[in-house]
Amino acid sequence: MTELLARPQAPWALRLVPPFPAVAHRILALVGKEEVNVHELGDLVKMDPSFSAELLRYANSALFGLRREVTSLAQAIMMVGTDRIKTMATVVALNRMVRSSVRIAALRKVWVHSLVTAVIAEEAARVGRSDRDAAYTTGLLHNLGTLGLMSAYPDEYSRMLEVSDDFGFDLLQTERDLFEIDHCAAGAYLAQDWDFPDELAAAIAMHHEEPVPGDTSLDHLIQVSWRLADSLGYAAFSPDKRWSWEELIALCPNAGSSWLGESPEAAKVKIDGVLANAPS
Repeated sequence: MTELLARPQAPWALRLVPPFPAVAHRILALVGKEEVNVHELGDLVKMDPSFSAELLRYANSALFGLRREVTSLAQAIMMVGTDRIKTMATVVALNRMVRSSVRIAALRKVWVHSLVTAVIAEEAARVGRSDRDAAYTTGLLHNLGTLGLMSAYPDEYSRMLEVSDDFGFDLLQTERDLFEIDHCAAGAYLAQDWDFPDELAAAIAMHHEEPVPGDTSLDHLIQVSWRLADSLGYAAFSPDKRWSWEELIALCPNAGSSWLGESPEAAKVKIDGVLANAPS
């Protein structure tokens, strides 16, 4: 007898999460192929004019560090490469998801924390000789569950954060008490539902686990990166345990050859410069 396997029904707390934009889905599917036709990719992006405009804004932001102005989609694709287009498409799609609720201070903090984690993760991956684009995208998405829950229930979730901070409640347990799912599990569910790679979904699910010395996996890199973001003052919510910059940097291979290996003050100046030029 043949059994049909289906995705589990969406947890009730995630049923109001805005859908991932169709054009972003198609871009990710296209650039995931071994042979990518640049013209086909350009034609696909042009099908959504507002998405195209946002993509150009991001291509010209400090997030991607291009040395001259990008004036056309074709130029952007050629200059940044298909991996970067995939990352930019993810950034734009996430920005669309949270835009209607980003007026709420708590959500804005989560969004900034995610951007900072992505920047740190990419640099840690560069000096650690691992996939920079995967690190950046996973850093950006590690709090996908939080962004999803807050975009669906902005007032309720931000109030929950206030109460958790005021009374020192365990965040993940409080989420499970109120929404029947915590943001780690919620993010992993959304990542799978949106057909993101399994490695990314696993890193999202595991990001609150403590980093282990000697580990070089993507999971570990993200576990360290978001804590580094917190230690620089970009925390989205109160952590269960406070880590020092020095403790965390010791877990990053070859950090001494990077701006990460400088003082936390120097790293913060670097990141503040990126954030100042990032589209909001």
